Amino acid sequence: MIKFWRCYVCNDIHYGVKPPEICPTCAVKNAYVLISAREAKTICGAPAEADFSKDDFLTAIQKFTEDNEFMVNPDRAKVDLLFDGIFNNERNHGLKYCPCRLMCKELEEDLKIVCPCNFQIHETYKGLDKGECWCGLFIKRPKTSEVNP
Repeated sequence: MIKFWRCYVCNDIHYGVKPPEICPTCAVKNAYVLISAREAKTICGAPAEADFSKDDFLTAIQKFTEDNEFMVNPDRAKVDLLFDGIFNNERNHGLKYCPCRLMCKELEEDLKIVCPCNFQIHETYKGLDKGECWCGLFIKRPKTSEVNP
């Protein structure tokens, strides 16, 4: 089945059975997340209908994290609260903007805060204390030695 994929670093849209392993635009490995047709059409400037449930999005971001050093936050209550904000933003503004950040109303800049954003460049992720994205939806995956001392 053919689907839409978005590079979380540069917002490149890919339409296909599976995403490229390496983004042809920014050369980042494992950078694509499954998105709804509505989101892809909005990024490309076309009107669209909602077609992606919260469960679909959770499945998509869990799959997205499988080959990366980060994972979806295991705190389901926090994830559900963040999803409420993300989906409210999609309903109100057309894209799944991070609920913890402000849009500036310039599409090119606002695309930088569509979930998942390129959170690995932010201090909240790079810092040794937390290792999470801006809103806490994604966290660094524990190292094997941290899980089994």
